Amino acid sequence: MTTRPLPWTDLVEAIGAPRFEQIRQALTTAKLDDLDRDAFLLQAPVGQLLRDMMPADAPAEAVSAYAALIHMMFVAWARDWPLVPVAAPALRDALQRTEPQPARTPSVVCYVQLPERLVWAEPVTGEPHEPLDGIFLTATRERADALAILGFRPGRDGFTTMEGAVALPAPLPPPRPGGSPPFASTLPAGERAGLISVADAHELLALALAGLSAREASDPT
Repeated sequence: MTTRPLPWTDLVEAIGAPRFEQIRQALTTAKLDDLDRDAFLLQAPVGQLLRDMMPADAPAEAVSAYAALIHMMFVAWARDWPLVPVAAPALRDALQRTEPQPARTPSVVCYVQLPERLVWAEPVTGEPHEPLDGIFLTATRERADALAILGFRPGRDGFTTMEGAVALPAPLPPPRPGGSPPFASTLPAGERAGLISVADAHELLALALAGLSAREASDPT
């Protein structure tokens, strides 16, 4: 359980459970796996929800971001919102691993809730850095997908997202251009404050998988 506000609460209430039930029924009728995003997005109730959610003036490239958010929210809703809160020491330890992240068996769907204001990213080059609240993660034996929620805070109208995917087992992120290690802070004085930065989609996936493994190590049940 968590006392922190969750970023999807208001949005899910605005969408309403009947819309998600329509999507579940469509997937059941078509005998489709809800983790197959391409098949998921072809369902009529999903397309209608996507049209209803997107602002009229949203750029074309926003379609992918909205589609990813709808899919991640649905698969989490269908599993009663599995939450994986991770403490800072456990996350730091997991990020020090030297072996690739193994394939997942069985499949995993969860929201990795990160320590508040510990991890930061620049989702759009040149725009201000934002803190990651957490990461939606889906992982099968072959693939992992992640969708980070950034800049969420009570009172803000919406949040920012950042996504990525990787084949499993996942290689560790390489050093960044210039030689700095993955997850090194890119904020002024960030290293002195012990902050973590995510520079790209590869680091985002590695962070999500590290958060999951950190929780599994501390709670083997």
